[in-house]
Amino acid sequence: MQEASYLEAGPAIRGAWPRDHAMDAPTLEAFLTERTYCVLATTNSGGLPQARPVAFTVFADAIWFGTVAGGRLRSVRRTPWVSVVISAGEGDAHRAVVADGPVAVASEPPAGLLDLWETRVGSRPVWAVAWLELEPVRLFSYVAS
Repeated sequence: MQEASYLEAGPAIRGAWPRDHAMDAPTLEAFLTERTYCVLATTNSGGLPQARPVAFTVFADAIWFGTVAGGRLRSVRRTPWVSVVISAGEGDAHRAVVADGPVAVASEPPAGLLDLWETRVGSRPVWAVAWLELEPVRLFSYVAS
């Protein structure tokens, strides 16, 4: 996905997220595995961006989020597109991933997702009334040093 994203990226993205600072596949997988939280951006009822920190997990080539009944769930049902930022560190230790794409709403998580979620987050998401599945169409990563 990342390679295709760079091939289609314009000069502004390539300047801000230079290819020579992108994570290779093993580094990207390790980074996504070690991070538990991200910032998920949706669009509110007025068409304005709304970004909030949420837990996530990568499962079956998608990024998954549990959600409660509320504004986020209404937002993605109305506008099924999200952006995600996963970031860590400062200065020379800064690393980040951005992903954008359509999101599907599932009432039940796929088999295996809850076990992985519990391992990563430390508890079962009994609060989740729905699951958001992001299959990115654009993905960029960055490592400062």
